[in-house]
Amino acid sequence: MPRTLFLGALTLCACVALSFSSFAQTPIAPETKPQPTSTAQDSQKKEVQVWVNTKSGLYYCPNSRWYGTTKQGKYMSECAALKAGYKSAYYLHCGSDCK
Repeated sequence: MPRTLFLGALTLCACVALSFSSFAQTPIAPETKPQPTSTAQDSQKKEVQVWVNTKSGLYYCPNSRWYGTTKQGKYMSECAALKAGYKSAYYLHCGSDCK
């Protein structure tokens, strides 16, 4: 009985070793991502939607504590908020491409 068990375990180990050796020899092709053209990058500007607290005159970036939670406020783009005279809360801009 123990000899049969030993031979069965030996056969199982040999099968597993063969399957891993063939797996390790298989070359993996590197993934290639298509590169966007420079004209597509130039034509698209980054616009960030901010929450403007109309009472305090400050705007908040997404994922900040007061984004969308103050009683008096509205959503607008960061560029429009800057042009309207609102100031960035915490002196941090959200990352829009406005000038």
